[in-house]
Amino acid sequence: MSTPASRDDLATQQPASFDSPDAAARTRLRSLGSRVTEPRVRVLAVLMQGDEPLSHQAVCDALPDDSGIDRVTVYRVLDWLAAGGIVHKTAGADRVFRFSLAEHDAAREAAHRSHSHFHCTQCGRDFCLETAEPPAMPKAALPAGFAADHAELTIKGCCADCRAGSQQGNAPCPK
Repeated sequence: MSTPASRDDLATQQPASFDSPDAAARTRLRSLGSRVTEPRVRVLAVLMQGDEPLSHQAVCDALPDDSGIDRVTVYRVLDWLAAGGIVHKTAGADRVFRFSLAEHDAAREAAHRSHSHFHCTQCGRDFCLETAEPPAMPKAALPAGFAADHAELTIKGCCADCRAGSQQGNAPCPK
């Protein structure tokens, strides 16, 4: 009599083309030595396909309807990915957290922990600016006993898509 396969085993047994997002996510999780579960694979695959930071809602919307992954599980997976340095978790001006893929090794380096973002005040999207240096760590402004470990810079304005839309008669970008 055989024992039923665990959820972890089921997630790793599914054959997939190496080009598929799910296969790439499985490979990434395995290379990190992490448990490979279907929710982790699906959420990571969504983030790996994204070209901009995604909110929890955007990740949920991108999952197939038949995935069987509930909203709470998506929250847990996103938090797990952020805690493991696999994704960046940043709060937008609207106080909504957005998640973007980070290179695992680079995310652990202090230099990569300090990076900049651009927030479009028209559409609300956030973009990573890997080449824009954040300001120097404010040492004199910190109270005694405090120690900063990273700084963030968010530049606000109007993205290229919204600027193009405003020139075509859509709502103007805020100044």
